[in-house]
Amino acid sequence: MDKKPQRNKILYTVLAVVLMVGVLPVIFFGWQMVGFMRETLRGNEQRFQLGAVEDKAKQISLYVEKYKEITASLATGVEISGGVSVNIEQISRSMLRQEMFGKAIRSDNNLCALALKTLSSSSDSILALDSSKISEEEMGFYAEEALENLRQTKQTYVSMPMLIKSSSISAIVIAVPVADIGSEPGGAVVAIVGLEPVFSFVAQKSVGLLSTDEMILSGRTILFVVNNSGRIIAHPDRQIVFANKDMRSLKIVEDWISEGLKAKITAAVPFEIEQDGKKIQMLGAYTTADIATGKELGVIAMVNEDAAYPSVGQMIAKTLIVSIVTVVVALVVGSFLAFRITRPIEILALGAQAVAAGDFARRIRVRTSNEIGQLAEDFNTMADRIQQYINELRRAAEDNRMLFIGSVRALAEAIDGKDTYTRGHSERVMKYSVLIAQHMGLSDEEIEDIRIAGVLHDVGKIGIDDKILKKPAALTDDEYRIMKQHPQIGAKIMSEIPQMKKYIPGMFYHHECLDGHGYPLGLRGDQIPMMARIIAVADVFDAMTTNRPYQRAMETEFALERIKTFVGTRYDGQVVDALIESYRDGKLDEVLQSYAATATAV
Repeated sequence: MDKKPQRNKILYTVLAVVLMVGVLPVIFFGWQMVGFMRETLRGNEQRFQLGAVEDKAKQISLYVEKYKEITASLATGVEISGGVSVNIEQISRSMLRQEMFGKAIRSDNNLCALALKTLSSSSDSILALDSSKISEEEMGFYAEEALENLRQTKQTYVSMPMLIKSSSISAIVIAVPVADIGSEPGGAVVAIVGLEPVFSFVAQKSVGLLSTDEMILSGRTILFVVNNSGRIIAHPDRQIVFANKDMRSLKIVEDWISEGLKAKITAAVPFEIEQDGKKIQMLGAYTTADIATGKELGVIAMVNEDAAYPSVGQMIAKTLIVSIVTVVVALVVGSFLAFRITRPIEILALGAQAVAAGDFARRIRVRTSNEIGQLAEDFNTMADRIQQYINELRRAAEDNRMLFIGSVRALAEAIDGKDTYTRGHSERVMKYSVLIAQHMGLSDEEIEDIRIAGVLHDVGKIGIDDKILKKPAALTDDEYRIMKQHPQIGAKIMSEIPQMKKYIPGMFYHHECLDGHGYPLGLRGDQIPMMARIIAVADVFDAMTTNRPYQRAMETEFALERIKTFVGTRYDGQVVDALIESYRDGKLDEVLQSYAATATAV
């Protein structure tokens, strides 16, 4: 065995130089700089929080004031036209006031309900409401509560924000008295106003599905709203809102109630919380949003001080170290290190960059007898092994991908196979979805996701009784209600597999309609993910062009024309146009003919 040549050690010389003239001074000045930057960032964060809470409080106050004015204008209109009793007595002969209220509901998406009610009998009323947001029973309950207050105060009433149970929408009740004969109020215009637009600032879309603890640990600023007793009104974590959680355990909330609410001030305060047994230093700010006398809301922001800017000090320290070392080395020992160290290191860096860029065939040739030479040899050995591992990983990844796709298709075929009429349905929907996505110019990654989601879109039918799936006639209302559960079932099944979560939108929402009349959630327009819109069109096209127990297959052109009639109400026009385009260029026919040939052979 050949004996390896003795390598000269340059480490001691380099370390001695760096420690004496580089590292120690840089550590000192870096420490000073980190402290300065930390205080600067802390001040900037506090100014940002103060501006944010003041801005949001003003938005809330202006929003409520706007709808108080709208409700007041409706009340004035009723007074001018004869008062409460005249309007209600004439409702049997004229629907003018009813239509006015209905038009107001339809033209303003934030108005959940409007009612004109008498103080003497709340059953006498003119009512218009959006049934998707509030039920008539709930409206009656909130209206009666407002009327009871008006009977005592005879003044405009504004409720604290509450959660409408039937739709989980945050809303307030506004009731404006209406003068009848004389000057005494004879009734009131009652409005239920949704607060979702003005509370949307707490949603923080970038947060995604993080819990409150995760948001704190990640250093995200959390904005939330509480009422004057400390109960949560709006929060990024909707579960906290549903629970009507008391937030007075947070010192900043208690400070707002005891100081900010009473003095009507805006303040930035540091405080401390305990999480998993650890003390966490927080920065926070609060202010008050006035919506009515005695109905103040606290707008509060807070952030984990350490997590909000964890790498700033490290960045400054590293920058100082690199800068100082570079200057010192260049001035003191540059001439010596330029030839003996810098050049070999440059060669190593270029080789490392090439390998990092994917050129695993790159090798380094450095003719030195020190650690640089050893590093070059070790680098080449490492590059050989990396290239080998990469090739093996690529083969394994492709094998896993094919196994995954095969398993997905097998699962879809097993579900489709439960019904002779829907055999191959998932595979066809996948093909049509891919064609649509390609004609829409989506990326390869998006198309691949749509391919998998298309195959799995009906996987939830595995949980539907065969008697319903295979029924050779139209489903009853109860059976249809059960059948409509298959998107939730499929989404729940796949949510247990973390790697499948990105396909869930296509499965869960493919029966949603643009006009909000779909299921399971009744989403509208852009609320529906593009993946689901594509699969929805592919799904209905296959349903129309295949024989079913209750329907014969339609001709392709007739089916496409039929689908076009639902653009804007059920289906996205861009998606439908892409399907039609795939038919015009012959790609759709190729798929249809291939399945027709397969069906004939079978």
